[in-house]
Amino acid sequence: MTRRRLAYIPLLALSLGLSTGCGSDRVSGNSVETENTASARELRIDSLLPAWARRPDSGATVATIRLDASGFDFRRSSASGLDLKVERLDTTVLPFETVVWDSASGIGRLRVRIDRSLQRSGSRIRLRWGLSSIRRSDGAATWAGILPAWKTVLTSVTVDDFEHGNLTNLLAFPTQWYSSASDSCSVSALQLASAGKGHIGNAIFVNYQATFANDRFALIGTRLGSAPRSLRTLDSLVFWTRGSGILSVAFDHLRNDTGYKAWTHKLLDTAWTHVCIRPQDLAVADGIGHNIGWTAVRDSVTNLTFLVNGSGSLWIDDVRLYGIDRDDLR
Repeated sequence: MTRRRLAYIPLLALSLGLSTGCGSDRVSGNSVETENTASARELRIDSLLPAWARRPDSGATVATIRLDASGFDFRRSSASGLDLKVERLDTTVLPFETVVWDSASGIGRLRVRIDRSLQRSGSRIRLRWGLSSIRRSDGAATWAGILPAWKTVLTSVTVDDFEHGNLTNLLAFPTQWYSSASDSCSVSALQLASAGKGHIGNAIFVNYQATFANDRFALIGTRLGSAPRSLRTLDSLVFWTRGSGILSVAFDHLRNDTGYKAWTHKLLDTAWTHVCIRPQDLAVADGIGHNIGWTAVRDSVTNLTFLVNGSGSLWIDDVRLYGIDRDDLR
């Protein structure tokens, strides 16, 4: 229920690898170097930089290198990731920031500055590891001169704004929004309508009746991709809502007839309210409602769910995830 990971490039030596969803990198000239314990891999810009991440004016942009245990042997890099370096083929250093480096879990995310001269088809850069452990990651240099609006394009994704006239979300693997209710509760069919109450545009809503209990609820939800995906880099979820009752916002891992989640709870207001939820706002694992906490669910999220207790209506609009990008949810 989630999507493909972006730009993993196969490594052909030392049983290491980065895989790519943009095509095979098994072509001549992709050599692996060794200098004592150091290794390196040439990465194609065409594999790292999808069309949506390319500036229309060819100005500087930022690409993401995604690593996981299926394609990169984290045992050959330092536990801290401080042995990493990104450079041009002439060895000129490229600014990059380490967003996540978790060698124990086998997850790495680097964001690398790609200037105009590197955006030509066929251009390559080099990832090196096994070097002396010093801090080369530099977020300020990576994003220098890049306007906030473009950074938002590169590091967030609109789940839905409900302005396109249907109930299919706007993700790279589009799926339908849905409504449901537990036993002894009721919920109307999900509807798209003018938001009203001073809020511009359209929104989705349901009318519901659900008693106040942990196992009694109505909900609105959507899948976030074609299979479970990691939201490890998530900064926040933002959305607008109004209604009555208690709202529970959950990141779910749903599989067959079982489901686990990390969630938080808020009292709804009949006026439109802008809500921002960060991972640290989610409840600690307590087993209530199958809540296992963010750390346990963050690398295998399938669905985003808005659950509600009480009776009345629930409205949702302008749902956006910050800290991840469109290709995190393929």
